[in-house]
Amino acid sequence: MKTLDNFFKNTEIRSSETLHSLRSSPFPSSSPFPEITQNPLFSVDNLHKRLEEINQQCLITKSVKKNKELFTYDHLRRLSIRRFIQLLLDGQGKMDASNNIAQAVWNKGTYMATCIRKWGSHFIQTGELLVYRQGKHTKLRSLINDEDFKNECQVWLRQQTPESRSPTNLKKYIEETVFPKLTGHIKKETISEKTCRNYMHFWGYKYDEKKKGVYYDGHERPDVVEYRKEWLKRMFEYKKSMKDFDGDMLDVVLEPQLKPEEKEIVQVTHDECHFYANDGQRKIWMKKDEDILRSKHIGRSIMVSAFLCPCHGLLQLSDEQLQVNPHIEHKEAVVLRSIQSDGYWKSEHMLDQLVHQAIPIFEILHPGCTGVFCFDQSTNHNAMAGDALVATKMNLSPGGKQPKMRDGWYINEYGEKCIQSMIFPNNHHLKGQPKGIKQVLKERNLWPMREIRLTCEQCSGKCDDVNLERVDCCARRIMSLQPDFCEQRSILEEAIIKADHIFERYPKFHCECNFIERFWGFAKRETRRICSYNFADLMKRVPEVLVSVPITTIRKFARKSWRYMDAYDKGLEGRTAEWAVSKYKSHRRLPENIENLME
Repeated sequence: MKTLDNFFKNTEIRSSETLHSLRSSPFPSSSPFPEITQNPLFSVDNLHKRLEEINQQCLITKSVKKNKELFTYDHLRRLSIRRFIQLLLDGQGKMDASNNIAQAVWNKGTYMATCIRKWGSHFIQTGELLVYRQGKHTKLRSLINDEDFKNECQVWLRQQTPESRSPTNLKKYIEETVFPKLTGHIKKETISEKTCRNYMHFWGYKYDEKKKGVYYDGHERPDVVEYRKEWLKRMFEYKKSMKDFDGDMLDVVLEPQLKPEEKEIVQVTHDECHFYANDGQRKIWMKKDEDILRSKHIGRSIMVSAFLCPCHGLLQLSDEQLQVNPHIEHKEAVVLRSIQSDGYWKSEHMLDQLVHQAIPIFEILHPGCTGVFCFDQSTNHNAMAGDALVATKMNLSPGGKQPKMRDGWYINEYGEKCIQSMIFPNNHHLKGQPKGIKQVLKERNLWPMREIRLTCEQCSGKCDDVNLERVDCCARRIMSLQPDFCEQRSILEEAIIKADHIFERYPKFHCECNFIERFWGFAKRETRRICSYNFADLMKRVPEVLVSVPITTIRKFARKSWRYMDAYDKGLEGRTAEWAVSKYKSHRRLPENIENLME
Protein backbone atom coordinates (compact mmCIF):
# COMPACT_ATOMS: atom_id res chain seq x y z
CA MET A 1 0.00 0.00 0.00
CA LYS A 2 1.39 3.41 -1.00
CA THR A 3 1.86 5.81 1.86
CA LEU A 4 1.75 9.58 1.55
CA ASP A 5 5.50 9.75 2.19
CA ASN A 6 6.21 7.31 -0.67
CA PHE A 7 3.91 9.28 -2.92
CA PHE A 8 5.77 12.51 -2.16
CA LYS A 9 9.17 10.81 -2.57
CA ASN A 10 8.30 9.25 -5.94
CA THR A 11 6.83 12.52 -7.17
CA GLU A 12 10.01 14.41 -6.27
CA ILE A 13 12.16 11.81 -8.18
CA ARG A 14 9.96 12.08 -11.26
CA SER A 15 10.00 15.87 -11.14
CA SER A 16 13.79 16.05 -10.85
CA GLU A 17 14.18 13.65 -13.80
CA THR A 18 11.77 15.74 -15.87
CA LEU A 19 13.58 18.95 -14.97
CA HIS A 20 16.92 17.39 -15.99
CA SER A 21 15.52 16.25 -19.35
CA LEU A 22 14.06 19.69 -19.98
CA ARG A 23 17.39 21.36 -19.35
CA SER A 24 19.12 18.97 -21.77
CA SER A 25 16.38 19.39 -24.36
CA PRO A 26 17.65 20.26 -27.92
CA PHE A 27 15.00 22.98 -28.20
CA PRO A 28 16.42 26.44 -27.54
CA SER A 29 14.77 28.54 -24.81
CA SER A 30 13.39 30.90 -27.42
CA SER A 31 11.80 28.23 -29.55
CA PRO A 32 8.17 29.03 -30.27
CA PHE A 33 5.38 27.15 -28.41
CA PRO A 34 2.04 28.35 -29.59
CA GLU A 35 0.34 27.70 -26.21
CA ILE A 36 2.88 29.46 -24.02
CA THR A 37 4.32 32.33 -26.02
CA GLN A 38 1.11 34.27 -26.60
CA ASN A 39 1.35 35.79 -23.07
CA PRO A 40 4.74 37.10 -21.82
CA LEU A 41 4.05 35.54 -18.43
CA PHE A 42 3.96 32.13 -20.10
CA SER A 43 7.38 32.55 -21.70
CA VAL A 44 9.84 29.66 -21.35
CA ASP A 45 12.13 31.71 -19.11
CA ASN A 46 9.30 32.65 -16.75
CA LEU A 47 8.06 29.04 -16.67
CA HIS A 48 11.55 27.79 -15.74
CA LYS A 49 11.70 30.39 -13.01
CA ARG A 50 8.29 29.35 -11.60
CA LEU A 51 9.27 25.68 -11.85
CA GLU A 52 12.31 26.31 -9.66
CA GLU A 53 10.08 28.08 -7.10
CA ILE A 54 7.46 25.34 -7.01
CA ASN A 55 10.17 22.68 -6.68
CA GLN A 56 11.39 24.38 -3.50
CA GLN A 57 7.86 24.50 -2.11
CA CYS A 58 7.30 20.80 -2.85
CA LEU A 59 10.34 19.60 -0.90
CA ILE A 60 9.56 17.39 2.11
CA THR A 61 12.07 18.02 4.90
CA LYS A 62 13.01 15.72 7.78
CA SER A 63 11.73 18.26 10.29
CA VAL A 64 8.65 16.86 12.03
CA LYS A 65 7.59 20.35 13.12
CA LYS A 66 7.57 21.70 9.56
CA ASN A 67 5.82 18.62 8.20
CA LYS A 68 3.01 19.04 10.78
CA GLU A 69 2.36 22.51 9.40
CA LEU A 70 2.01 21.09 5.86
CA PHE A 71 -1.54 20.29 4.76
CA THR A 72 -1.91 17.32 2.37
CA TYR A 73 -4.43 19.11 0.18
CA ASP A 74 -2.13 22.12 -0.32
CA HIS A 75 0.82 19.84 -1.07
CA LEU A 76 -1.17 18.00 -3.75
CA ARG A 77 -2.11 21.35 -5.28
CA ARG A 78 1.58 22.30 -5.45
CA LEU A 79 2.44 18.97 -7.08
CA SER A 80 -0.32 19.53 -9.63
CA ILE A 81 1.00 23.04 -10.42
CA ARG A 82 4.53 21.69 -10.81
CA ARG A 83 3.35 18.94 -13.19
CA PHE A 84 1.25 21.49 -15.07
CA ILE A 85 4.28 23.71 -15.70
CA GLN A 86 6.39 20.69 -16.73
CA LEU A 87 3.81 19.60 -19.31
CA LEU A 88 3.59 23.12 -20.69
CA LEU A 89 7.35 23.11 -21.13
CA ASP A 90 7.07 19.69 -22.80
CA GLY A 91 4.86 21.30 -25.44
CA GLN A 92 1.41 20.16 -24.28
CA GLY A 93 -1.53 22.53 -24.29
CA LYS A 94 -3.23 23.77 -21.10
CA MET A 95 -6.36 21.68 -21.66
CA ASP A 96 -4.49 18.42 -22.28
CA ALA A 97 -2.03 19.03 -19.44
CA SER A 98 -4.76 19.82 -16.89
CA ASN A 99 -6.91 16.84 -17.96
CA ASN A 100 -3.96 14.45 -17.66
CA ILE A 101 -3.08 15.72 -14.18
CA ALA A 102 -6.72 15.62 -13.01
CA GLN A 103 -6.95 11.97 -14.04
CA ALA A 104 -3.48 10.82 -12.89
CA VAL A 105 -3.17 12.66 -9.56
CA TRP A 106 -6.76 13.31 -8.45
CA ASN A 107 -8.69 10.65 -10.34
CA LYS A 108 -11.20 13.40 -11.21
CA GLY A 109 -12.72 14.86 -14.36
CA THR A 110 -13.18 18.21 -16.07
CA TYR A 111 -14.01 20.28 -12.95
CA MET A 112 -10.71 19.38 -11.34
CA ALA A 113 -8.94 20.12 -14.64
CA THR A 114 -10.49 23.60 -14.57
CA CYS A 115 -9.24 24.09 -10.99
CA ILE A 116 -5.73 22.97 -11.97
CA ARG A 117 -5.63 25.49 -14.82
CA LYS A 118 -6.79 28.20 -12.44
CA TRP A 119 -4.14 27.25 -9.84
CA GLY A 120 -1.41 27.02 -12.46
CA SER A 121 -2.24 30.31 -14.14
CA HIS A 122 -2.39 32.12 -10.80
CA PHE A 123 0.97 30.71 -9.68
CA ILE A 124 2.65 31.53 -13.01
CA GLN A 125 1.40 35.10 -12.77
CA THR A 126 2.03 35.81 -9.04
CA GLY A 127 4.31 33.03 -7.74
CA GLU A 128 1.78 32.32 -4.95
CA LEU A 129 -0.66 29.52 -4.25
CA LEU A 130 -4.28 30.52 -4.86
CA VAL A 131 -6.14 31.03 -1.55
CA TYR A 132 -8.28 28.02 -0.73
CA ARG A 133 -11.87 29.25 -0.26
CA GLN A 134 -13.77 25.98 -0.12
CA GLY A 135 -16.16 25.86 2.87
CA LYS A 136 -15.27 29.42 3.97
CA HIS A 137 -18.26 31.25 2.56
CA THR A 138 -21.26 31.86 4.83
CA LYS A 139 -24.12 29.54 4.00
CA LEU A 140 -26.45 30.53 6.88
CA ARG A 141 -26.50 33.55 9.16
CA SER A 142 -25.87 32.39 12.74
CA LEU A 143 -28.07 33.65 15.57
CA ILE A 144 -24.97 34.15 17.67
CA ASN A 145 -24.05 37.11 15.46
CA ASP A 146 -27.39 38.83 16.10
CA GLU A 147 -26.77 41.50 18.77
CA ASP A 148 -30.39 41.67 19.99
CA PHE A 149 -30.59 37.89 20.33
CA LYS A 150 -27.25 37.73 22.16
CA ASN A 151 -28.14 40.52 24.60
CA GLU A 152 -31.54 38.98 25.44
CA CYS A 153 -29.96 35.59 26.18
CA GLN A 154 -27.00 36.91 28.15
CA VAL A 155 -29.13 39.12 30.38
CA TRP A 156 -31.41 36.17 31.12
CA LEU A 157 -28.45 33.89 31.90
CA ARG A 158 -26.97 36.40 34.37
CA GLN A 159 -30.29 36.68 36.20
CA GLN A 160 -30.60 32.92 36.76
CA THR A 161 -29.29 31.01 39.74
CA PRO A 162 -26.51 28.53 38.87
CA GLU A 163 -28.89 25.66 39.62
CA SER A 164 -31.53 26.87 37.14
CA ARG A 165 -29.07 27.91 34.42
CA SER A 166 -29.02 25.10 31.85
CA PRO A 167 -29.25 24.54 28.06
CA THR A 168 -32.73 23.09 28.53
CA ASN A 169 -34.05 26.19 30.28
CA LEU A 170 -32.25 28.45 27.81
CA LYS A 171 -33.93 26.61 24.93
CA LYS A 172 -37.31 27.06 26.59
CA TYR A 173 -36.69 30.78 27.18
CA ILE A 174 -35.55 31.36 23.58
CA GLU A 175 -38.53 29.55 22.04
CA GLU A 176 -41.16 31.07 24.36
CA THR A 177 -39.80 34.61 24.80
CA VAL A 178 -36.94 35.59 22.49
CA PHE A 179 -38.24 34.29 19.15
CA PRO A 180 -41.73 35.84 19.55
CA LYS A 181 -40.17 39.12 20.70
CA LEU A 182 -37.71 39.27 17.77
CA THR A 183 -40.04 37.78 15.19
CA GLY A 184 -39.54 40.79 12.92
CA HIS A 185 -36.06 39.72 11.78
CA ILE A 186 -35.60 36.17 13.11
CA LYS A 187 -37.55 33.61 11.10
CA LYS A 188 -37.20 30.69 13.48
CA GLU A 189 -39.49 28.93 15.91
CA THR A 190 -37.32 26.20 17.43
CA ILE A 191 -33.71 25.69 18.45
CA SER A 192 -31.92 22.52 19.55
CA GLU A 193 -30.60 21.94 23.05
CA LYS A 194 -27.16 21.16 21.61
CA THR A 195 -27.07 24.60 19.94
CA CYS A 196 -27.99 26.24 23.24
CA ARG A 197 -25.17 24.35 24.94
CA ASN A 198 -22.74 25.55 22.27
CA TYR A 199 -23.97 29.14 22.76
CA MET A 200 -23.38 28.88 26.53
CA HIS A 201 -19.85 27.60 25.94
CA PHE A 202 -19.22 30.42 23.49
CA TRP A 203 -20.44 33.02 26.01
CA GLY A 204 -18.04 31.75 28.67
CA TYR A 205 -20.17 29.29 30.68
CA LYS A 206 -18.98 25.80 31.49
CA TYR A 207 -20.47 22.81 33.28
CA ASP A 208 -18.14 22.47 36.26
CA GLU A 209 -17.96 21.65 39.94
CA LYS A 210 -19.16 24.40 42.27
CA LYS A 211 -16.28 26.12 44.07
CA LYS A 212 -16.08 28.61 46.91
CA GLY A 213 -16.86 32.21 46.01
CA VAL A 214 -19.32 34.92 47.00
CA TYR A 215 -22.27 33.47 48.94
CA TYR A 216 -25.76 34.88 48.44
CA ASP A 217 -27.77 33.23 51.23
CA GLY A 218 -29.70 36.12 52.74
CA HIS A 219 -27.81 38.55 50.51
CA GLU A 220 -30.98 40.26 49.23
CA ARG A 221 -33.08 39.90 52.38
CA PRO A 222 -35.14 43.10 52.86
CA ASP A 223 -33.57 44.03 56.22
CA VAL A 224 -30.05 43.35 54.85
CA VAL A 225 -30.69 45.47 51.75
CA GLU A 226 -32.05 48.34 53.85
CA TYR A 227 -29.01 48.27 56.16
CA ARG A 228 -26.67 48.02 53.14
CA LYS A 229 -28.11 51.18 51.57
CA GLU A 230 -27.58 53.24 54.72
CA TRP A 231 -24.10 51.74 55.27
CA LEU A 232 -23.02 52.53 51.69
CA LYS A 233 -24.11 56.15 52.07
CA ARG A 234 -21.87 56.49 55.13
CA MET A 235 -18.93 54.67 53.52
CA PHE A 236 -18.93 56.77 50.33
CA GLU A 237 -19.16 59.90 52.47
CA TYR A 238 -16.07 58.71 54.36
CA LYS A 239 -14.32 57.93 51.07
CA LYS A 240 -14.31 61.61 50.09
CA SER A 241 -11.78 62.17 52.89
CA MET A 242 -9.67 59.06 52.17
CA LYS A 243 -6.48 58.64 50.18
CA ASP A 244 -6.71 56.81 46.87
CA PHE A 245 -4.04 54.88 44.98
CA ASP A 246 -3.35 54.83 41.26
CA GLY A 247 -0.80 53.50 38.78
CA ASP A 248 0.04 49.96 37.66
CA MET A 249 1.55 49.14 41.08
CA LEU A 250 -0.93 51.38 42.97
CA ASP A 251 2.05 53.37 44.29
CA VAL A 252 0.75 56.80 43.21
CA VAL A 253 -0.96 58.40 46.21
CA LEU A 254 -3.92 60.68 45.48
CA GLU A 255 -4.42 62.96 48.48
CA PRO A 256 -8.00 63.88 49.47
CA GLN A 257 -9.25 67.44 49.14
CA LEU A 258 -9.94 68.33 52.77
CA LYS A 259 -11.75 71.35 54.11
CA PRO A 260 -10.15 73.48 56.85
CA GLU A 261 -10.01 71.61 60.18
CA GLU A 262 -11.27 68.44 58.46
CA LYS A 263 -9.36 65.27 59.31
CA GLU A 264 -8.23 62.62 56.87
CA ILE A 265 -10.13 59.33 57.21
CA VAL A 266 -8.49 55.90 56.94
CA GLN A 267 -10.39 52.62 56.60
CA VAL A 268 -9.21 49.85 58.96
CA THR A 269 -10.75 46.42 58.49
CA HIS A 270 -10.68 43.44 60.84
CA ASP A 271 -11.38 39.74 60.68
CA GLU A 272 -10.35 36.39 62.15
CA CYS A 273 -9.11 33.31 60.29
CA HIS A 274 -8.11 29.75 61.19
CA PHE A 275 -5.04 27.93 59.86
CA TYR A 276 -5.08 24.15 60.33
CA ALA A 277 -2.10 21.84 60.78
CA ASN A 278 -3.29 19.24 58.25
CA ASP A 279 -4.51 21.69 55.63
CA GLY A 280 -1.88 20.95 52.96
CA GLN A 281 -1.80 21.74 49.26
CA ARG A 282 -4.92 20.63 47.40
CA LYS A 283 -3.18 19.97 44.08
CA ILE A 284 0.12 18.08 43.97
CA TRP A 285 2.18 16.20 41.37
CA MET A 286 1.88 12.43 41.75
CA LYS A 287 2.86 9.38 39.76
CA LYS A 288 0.07 7.41 38.14
CA ASP A 289 0.05 4.58 40.72
CA GLU A 290 1.26 6.65 43.70
CA ASP A 291 -1.03 6.75 46.73
CA ILE A 292 -0.73 9.63 49.19
CA LEU A 293 -2.15 9.00 52.67
CA ARG A 294 -3.36 12.05 54.54
CA SER A 295 -4.94 12.50 57.93
CA LYS A 296 -8.72 12.74 57.87
CA HIS A 297 -8.68 15.21 60.77
CA ILE A 298 -7.90 18.86 60.06
CA GLY A 299 -5.51 18.89 63.02
CA ARG A 300 -4.65 21.60 65.54
CA SER A 301 -5.50 25.12 64.54
CA ILE A 302 -4.18 28.65 64.91
CA MET A 303 -6.71 31.48 65.15
CA VAL A 304 -5.37 34.75 63.73
CA SER A 305 -7.02 38.10 64.48
CA ALA A 306 -5.62 40.98 62.40
CA PHE A 307 -6.24 44.58 61.30
CA LEU A 308 -5.45 45.93 57.80
CA CYS A 309 -5.43 49.36 56.20
CA PRO A 310 -4.81 50.17 52.50
CA CYS A 311 -1.93 52.53 53.36
CA HIS A 312 0.35 50.16 55.31
CA GLY A 313 -1.31 46.77 54.89
CA LEU A 314 -0.98 44.89 58.15
CA LEU A 315 -1.05 47.33 61.08
CA GLN A 316 2.54 47.06 62.36
CA LEU A 317 5.32 49.31 63.59
CA SER A 318 8.94 49.36 62.52
CA ASP A 319 11.66 48.59 65.09
CA GLU A 320 12.49 52.31 65.33
CA GLN A 321 8.84 53.24 65.97
CA LEU A 322 8.60 50.54 68.63
CA GLN A 323 11.64 51.91 70.46
CA VAL A 324 10.19 55.44 70.42
CA ASN A 325 6.89 54.12 71.86
CA PRO A 326 7.87 51.75 74.69
CA HIS A 327 4.30 51.70 76.07
CA ILE A 328 3.28 49.46 73.12
CA GLU A 329 4.11 45.83 73.83
CA HIS A 330 3.66 44.36 70.33
CA LYS A 331 4.76 45.80 67.01
CA GLU A 332 1.89 44.17 65.05
CA ALA A 333 -1.85 44.38 65.67
CA VAL A 334 -2.03 40.61 65.22
CA VAL A 335 -3.02 37.93 67.73
CA LEU A 336 -2.29 34.23 67.22
CA ARG A 337 -4.04 31.73 69.48
CA SER A 338 -4.35 27.99 69.58
CA ILE A 339 -7.85 26.92 70.53
CA GLN A 340 -6.55 23.66 72.00
CA SER A 341 -4.08 25.34 74.37
CA ASP A 342 -5.34 28.95 74.76
CA GLY A 343 -9.10 28.42 74.65
CA TYR A 344 -11.75 30.17 72.58
CA TRP A 345 -11.48 33.72 71.30
CA LYS A 346 -13.93 35.85 73.31
CA SER A 347 -15.10 39.45 73.32
CA GLU A 348 -12.74 40.42 76.15
CA HIS A 349 -9.78 39.20 74.06
CA MET A 350 -11.04 41.19 71.09
CA LEU A 351 -11.40 44.31 73.24
CA ASP A 352 -7.88 43.91 74.62
CA GLN A 353 -6.39 43.63 71.10
CA LEU A 354 -8.34 46.69 69.94
CA VAL A 355 -7.52 48.95 72.90
CA HIS A 356 -3.89 47.96 73.52
CA GLN A 357 -2.70 47.13 69.98
CA ALA A 358 -4.85 48.25 67.05
CA ILE A 359 -5.82 51.80 68.13
CA PRO A 360 -2.38 52.82 69.51
CA ILE A 361 -0.55 51.47 66.45
CA PHE A 362 -3.05 53.14 64.13
CA GLU A 363 -2.54 56.52 65.83
CA ILE A 364 1.25 56.22 65.45
CA LEU A 365 1.02 55.26 61.77
CA HIS A 366 -1.68 57.86 60.98
CA PRO A 367 -1.16 60.85 63.29
CA GLY A 368 -4.05 63.29 63.21
CA CYS A 369 -6.30 60.94 61.19
CA THR A 370 -9.65 59.40 62.03
CA GLY A 371 -10.00 55.66 61.60
CA VAL A 372 -13.11 53.89 60.34
CA PHE A 373 -12.82 50.53 62.08
CA CYS A 374 -14.95 47.99 60.17
CA PHE A 375 -16.03 44.65 61.67
CA ASP A 376 -18.31 41.85 60.53
CA GLN A 377 -21.50 41.15 62.46
CA SER A 378 -20.32 38.22 64.56
CA THR A 379 -21.54 37.77 68.14
CA ASN A 380 -18.07 38.68 69.45
CA HIS A 381 -18.16 42.05 67.72
CA ASN A 382 -21.74 42.78 68.85
CA ALA A 383 -21.10 41.74 72.47
CA MET A 384 -22.16 44.22 75.13
CA ALA A 385 -20.31 45.23 78.26
CA GLY A 386 -21.18 43.44 81.50
CA ASP A 387 -23.13 46.45 82.83
CA ALA A 388 -24.71 47.42 79.50
CA LEU A 389 -28.43 48.23 79.30
CA VAL A 390 -29.84 45.06 77.76
CA ALA A 391 -33.50 44.26 78.36
CA THR A 392 -33.15 40.52 77.68
CA LYS A 393 -30.81 40.20 80.69
CA MET A 394 -33.29 41.73 83.12
CA ASN A 395 -35.81 39.90 85.27
CA LEU A 396 -39.31 41.11 86.05
CA SER A 397 -38.74 41.20 89.81
CA PRO A 398 -35.83 42.66 91.81
CA GLY A 399 -32.68 40.74 92.76
CA GLY A 400 -31.75 37.33 91.44
CA LYS A 401 -28.94 36.61 88.97
CA GLN A 402 -29.62 39.55 86.68
CA PRO A 403 -26.56 41.81 86.22
CA LYS A 404 -26.11 45.15 87.91
CA MET A 405 -26.45 47.63 85.06
CA ARG A 406 -25.18 51.16 84.60
CA ASP A 407 -27.44 54.13 85.09
CA GLY A 408 -30.13 54.77 82.47
CA TRP A 409 -32.13 57.84 81.61
CA TYR A 410 -35.61 58.85 80.50
CA ILE A 411 -37.63 61.96 79.64
CA ASN A 412 -40.27 62.80 82.27
CA GLU A 413 -43.65 64.40 81.70
CA TYR A 414 -42.07 67.87 81.86
CA GLY A 415 -39.63 67.09 79.03
CA GLU A 416 -36.65 66.91 81.37
CA LYS A 417 -33.94 64.27 81.10
CA CYS A 418 -33.76 62.25 84.31
CA ILE A 419 -30.93 59.90 85.30
CA GLN A 420 -32.20 56.63 86.75
CA SER A 421 -30.18 54.14 88.76
CA MET A 422 -30.76 50.48 87.89
CA ILE A 423 -29.97 49.31 91.43
CA PHE A 424 -31.64 50.15 94.75
CA PRO A 425 -30.07 52.93 96.85
CA ASN A 426 -28.34 52.33 100.17
CA ASN A 427 -31.40 53.47 102.18
CA HIS A 428 -33.56 50.72 100.63
CA HIS A 429 -33.97 47.32 102.23
CA LEU A 430 -32.74 45.75 98.94
CA LYS A 431 -29.74 48.09 98.71
CA GLY A 432 -27.28 47.25 95.96
CA GLN A 433 -29.69 44.80 94.29
CA PRO A 434 -30.92 45.17 90.65
CA LYS A 435 -34.36 46.72 90.46
CA GLY A 436 -35.88 44.56 87.75
CA ILE A 437 -38.04 45.66 84.83
CA LYS A 438 -41.26 46.20 86.80
CA GLN A 439 -39.70 48.63 89.28
CA VAL A 440 -37.81 50.51 86.53
CA LEU A 441 -40.98 50.98 84.45
CA LYS A 442 -42.99 52.07 87.49
CA GLU A 443 -40.44 54.79 88.25
CA ARG A 444 -40.83 55.95 84.65
CA ASN A 445 -44.66 55.79 84.87
CA LEU A 446 -44.71 53.25 82.03
CA TRP A 447 -45.99 50.16 83.85
CA PRO A 448 -49.38 49.26 82.28
CA MET A 449 -52.53 48.89 84.36
CA ARG A 450 -53.07 45.35 83.13
CA GLU A 451 -50.78 42.54 84.15
CA ILE A 452 -48.19 41.58 81.53
CA ARG A 453 -45.71 38.75 81.30
CA LEU A 454 -41.92 39.08 81.22
CA THR A 455 -41.74 37.73 77.62
CA CYS A 456 -44.58 36.99 75.22
CA GLU A 457 -44.67 34.24 72.59
CA GLN A 458 -43.93 36.68 69.77
CA CYS A 459 -40.75 37.99 71.44
CA SER A 460 -39.58 34.50 72.43
CA GLY A 461 -39.90 33.24 68.84
CA LYS A 462 -42.61 30.69 69.56
CA CYS A 463 -45.18 32.39 67.35
CA ASP A 464 -45.02 32.44 63.54
CA ASP A 465 -47.37 35.40 63.13
CA VAL A 466 -45.29 38.29 64.51
CA ASN A 467 -46.59 41.85 64.66
CA LEU A 468 -43.58 44.09 64.00
CA GLU A 469 -45.41 47.19 65.26
CA ARG A 470 -46.12 45.81 68.75
CA VAL A 471 -44.95 48.06 71.59
CA ASP A 472 -46.49 46.75 74.86
CA CYS A 473 -46.91 43.01 74.37
CA CYS A 474 -44.60 42.17 77.29
CA ALA A 475 -42.31 43.80 79.84
CA ARG A 476 -39.08 43.19 77.96
CA ARG A 477 -40.56 44.63 74.78
CA ILE A 478 -41.53 47.88 76.56
CA MET A 479 -38.09 48.08 78.20
CA SER A 480 -36.17 47.40 74.99
CA LEU A 481 -37.93 50.27 73.18
CA GLN A 482 -36.79 52.86 75.73
CA PRO A 483 -34.33 55.42 74.22
CA ASP A 484 -31.50 54.67 76.66
CA PHE A 485 -31.74 50.94 75.86
CA CYS A 486 -32.04 51.59 72.10
CA GLU A 487 -28.86 53.67 71.98
CA GLN A 488 -26.81 51.13 73.91
CA ARG A 489 -23.60 50.35 71.96
CA SER A 490 -21.44 47.25 71.89
CA ILE A 491 -18.26 47.12 73.95
CA LEU A 492 -16.08 47.53 70.84
CA GLU A 493 -18.08 50.50 69.57
CA GLU A 494 -17.80 52.21 72.95
CA ALA A 495 -14.02 51.77 72.97
CA ILE A 496 -13.62 53.12 69.41
CA ILE A 497 -15.88 56.14 69.99
CA LYS A 498 -14.02 56.87 73.23
CA ALA A 499 -10.79 57.07 71.17
CA ASP A 500 -12.48 59.56 68.75
CA HIS A 501 -12.68 57.11 65.87
CA ILE A 502 -15.60 55.65 63.87
CA PHE A 503 -17.13 52.19 64.29
CA GLU A 504 -18.82 50.42 61.36
CA ARG A 505 -20.27 46.97 60.80
CA TYR A 506 -20.27 45.35 57.37
CA PRO A 507 -23.71 44.24 56.12
CA LYS A 508 -24.57 40.64 56.85
CA PHE A 509 -23.59 38.10 54.16
CA HIS A 510 -21.34 40.66 52.38
CA CYS A 511 -17.85 39.27 52.95
CA GLU A 512 -16.87 40.52 49.45
CA CYS A 513 -16.93 44.08 50.84
CA ASN A 514 -14.23 43.19 53.39
CA PHE A 515 -10.88 43.12 51.58
CA ILE A 516 -9.19 41.20 54.40
CA GLU A 517 -11.07 38.08 53.20
CA ARG A 518 -8.88 38.04 50.06
CA PHE A 519 -5.85 38.70 52.23
CA TRP A 520 -6.62 35.46 54.11
CA GLY A 521 -6.94 33.54 50.85
CA PHE A 522 -3.54 34.81 49.68
CA ALA A 523 -1.94 33.99 53.05
CA LYS A 524 -3.37 30.46 53.13
CA ARG A 525 -2.15 29.74 49.61
CA GLU A 526 1.37 30.86 50.49
CA THR A 527 1.30 28.93 53.76
CA ARG A 528 0.29 25.72 51.97
CA ARG A 529 3.19 26.23 49.57
CA ILE A 530 5.99 26.64 52.12
CA CYS A 531 4.71 24.89 55.26
CA SER A 532 5.41 21.23 56.03
CA TYR A 533 2.14 21.28 58.00
CA ASN A 534 3.00 20.13 61.41
CA PHE A 535 1.89 22.43 64.22
CA ALA A 536 5.36 23.69 65.18
CA ASP A 537 6.15 24.68 61.60
CA LEU A 538 2.69 26.22 61.24
CA MET A 539 3.32 28.50 64.24
CA LYS A 540 6.57 29.62 62.60
CA ARG A 541 5.32 30.09 59.05
CA VAL A 542 2.00 31.89 59.59
CA PRO A 543 3.52 35.11 61.04
CA GLU A 544 6.16 35.13 58.26
CA VAL A 545 3.49 34.88 55.57
CA LEU A 546 1.23 37.55 57.10
CA VAL A 547 3.95 40.21 57.05
CA SER A 548 5.19 39.19 53.58
CA VAL A 549 1.97 39.96 51.64
CA PRO A 550 2.89 42.84 49.25
CA ILE A 551 1.24 46.19 49.90
CA THR A 552 0.33 46.40 46.19
CA THR A 553 -1.64 43.16 46.51
CA ILE A 554 -3.50 44.44 49.58
CA ARG A 555 -4.40 47.68 47.78
CA LYS A 556 -5.73 45.68 44.82
CA PHE A 557 -7.88 43.68 47.23
CA ALA A 558 -9.21 46.91 48.74
CA ARG A 559 -9.93 48.38 45.30
CA LYS A 560 -11.93 45.31 44.32
CA SER A 561 -13.99 45.52 47.51
CA TRP A 562 -14.79 49.16 46.71
CA ARG A 563 -15.92 48.04 43.24
CA TYR A 564 -18.44 45.70 44.85
CA MET A 565 -19.65 48.51 47.08
CA ASP A 566 -19.90 50.80 44.04
CA ALA A 567 -21.97 48.16 42.21
CA TYR A 568 -24.40 47.81 45.15
CA ASP A 569 -24.62 51.59 45.47
CA LYS A 570 -25.67 51.80 41.79
CA GLY A 571 -28.56 49.39 42.40
CA LEU A 572 -27.07 46.08 41.25
CA GLU A 573 -27.80 42.88 43.17
CA GLY A 574 -25.58 39.94 44.07
CA ARG A 575 -24.96 38.08 40.80
CA THR A 576 -25.23 41.09 38.52
CA ALA A 577 -22.79 42.94 40.80
CA GLU A 578 -20.38 40.00 40.54
CA TRP A 579 -20.59 40.17 36.74
CA ALA A 580 -20.09 43.95 36.64
CA VAL A 581 -17.03 43.81 38.92
CA SER A 582 -15.37 41.13 36.77
CA LYS A 583 -16.22 42.92 33.50
CA TYR A 584 -15.02 46.39 34.51
CA LYS A 585 -11.95 45.25 36.44
CA SER A 586 -9.59 47.63 34.63
CA HIS A 587 -11.24 50.72 36.15
CA ARG A 588 -11.35 52.06 39.67
CA ARG A 589 -15.10 52.63 39.38
CA LEU A 590 -18.01 51.18 37.47
CA PRO A 591 -19.71 53.26 34.74
CA GLU A 592 -22.44 55.60 35.96
CA ASN A 593 -24.94 53.98 33.56
CA ILE A 594 -24.12 50.41 34.63
CA GLU A 595 -27.73 49.78 35.71
CA ASN A 596 -28.96 50.70 32.21
CA LEU A 597 -26.33 48.44 30.63
CA MET A 598 -27.70 45.50 32.62
CA GLU A 599 -31.22 45.93 31.25
